[in-house]
Amino acid sequence: MSRPSPQTERLLDLFDLLASRPTDGFTLAEIARAAGVSKATVHPMIVALARRGWLLRHPELRTYRLGPALIAAGRAAAQGGTAIDAARPFARDLAAATGIPCVALVAGGIPGEDDDLLVGEIGLPYAPAGDTAPGGVRHGAYWLRLGDRIQPRPPLGAVCVAWADDAAAEAWLARLGPDRPADALARLAPGLAGIRSRGWAVEIEDHLYERLSSLVADLDGEERAGAAARTGAAAASPAATTSATATAPATTHTPSHTAALRRLMADVGRAFNLADTLPATVDPDAQYRPTSINAPVFDAGGSVAVVLCLIIGRSGREGRDGRDGRGNGTTGRLSGARVIELGEQVRAAADAVTAATHGRRRDG
Repeated sequence: MSRPSPQTERLLDLFDLLASRPTDGFTLAEIARAAGVSKATVHPMIVALARRGWLLRHPELRTYRLGPALIAAGRAAAQGGTAIDAARPFARDLAAATGIPCVALVAGGIPGEDDDLLVGEIGLPYAPAGDTAPGGVRHGAYWLRLGDRIQPRPPLGAVCVAWADDAAAEAWLARLGPDRPADALARLAPGLAGIRSRGWAVEIEDHLYERLSSLVADLDGEERAGAAARTGAAAASPAATTSATATAPATTHTPSHTAALRRLMADVGRAFNLADTLPATVDPDAQYRPTSINAPVFDAGGSVAVVLCLIIGRSGREGRDGRDGRGNGTTGRLSGARVIELGEQVRAAADAVTAATHGRRRDG
């Protein structure tokens, strides 16, 4: 694990802050307040960045905003000639063709840490031609922005290891931490084989796991509230402790009871999470709630370099084929036939990027 650098983190937080309000800018006091430091601490950094042209200072308002030197740096980053550069227009085209947001993810490792995925492009439906979505896109409970780092916790990232050896799959499964069953690889093996056979992956939403997690959180909160009440009563007087215990709600669980329920629900949740979220086959006549549909771009060595990923959202009313009745993509529920159609579209785009970058596609 690499050591944190508070000064570097503060600098990066500054750029994120200024990017959140690109036209108005922020005063020195506002920047210091957002960074949680004094104006004297942040002032030298602001001055150095302004001298380099990375920041611009308004002469009258005395606010700072992003400067022109960042434009040159951004253009240089966009002209790296890598697979992610080739994938960007395909992500935008996929979003326009399917009516579903599409992100291009690229592997981005940190020395001494597990490899993550970085958001390299965001294509939105009906965006102007060639336009990217700097504001981001929602994926479940998360908001994704360009440059965001994603930890591929199973089943997310399955497409990255489907063609890899068991060691890579085991490293990926290790991200489950204590939630990992002993037979995790055996459970996911059919799903990984299905990805290799199709050339694309679909990850299915698991409502049961979410409900179990919510219930565990409720139990934890109830346990903490009960403990706090008992502690407060004990501080008041021994008699109060007896009274508080006697009048405690009947639904209050003991710590051992809650821990046992937590272990039981974790076991059930893990089983459903692994068994149901990465299907080996897709039934055209069935209904699914996919969270994403994605396909790999391969480099010259046959390794996954980029992942093109359709982000499936959720909203209220659902049509027969997952459309919202206005042509605005999907509401989350899709027929198996539609899932297959989208999967083949994503795979075709990923194959085109592989060919354009002289990569070597690996078959099942």
